[in-house]
Amino acid sequence: MSASSWRRMLLLILAITVHNLPEGLAVGVAFGAIGSSESATFAQACSVAIGIGIQNFPEGLAVSLPLKAAGFSTWKSFWYGQLSGMVEPVAGIFGAFAVTFAAPLLPYALAFAAGAMVFVVADDILPEAQTGGNGRLASWGTIVGFIVMMTLDVALG
Repeated sequence: MSASSWRRMLLLILAITVHNLPEGLAVGVAFGAIGSSESATFAQACSVAIGIGIQNFPEGLAVSLPLKAAGFSTWKSFWYGQLSGMVEPVAGIFGAFAVTFAAPLLPYALAFAAGAMVFVVADDILPEAQTGGNGRLASWGTIVGFIVMMTLDVALG
């Protein structure tokens, strides 16, 4: 097997392994959120887990078959395919843990994100508008936008 073929195969395996992280998080969040709302039930969490589990079969094959074609034994190919999916339970545990602690942190995270956007506007966009001759319009647009957003925030709770 050529070096470029080997690199492509390793890249595919790495991509599938990394792809499994958010799938594990999704299952973990589904189970961690049970009881937090009417739609967050054990049955719904099981449906998410089963759906992701079913689509993992072809992903495992996508890892195992190229390894078998490259000369790995059937068992080694099979176990490397399994190993690529082992990140899902780890990510699932993290997701279930994170969803229970994320709710109290969510207002702070959203405030940080909003502050970051205000900073980007004030630090990058307004000075750029000044050089283009539209500084006053950009400043007033920022002020009006901020007032509208604060009014909506207070009005909608």
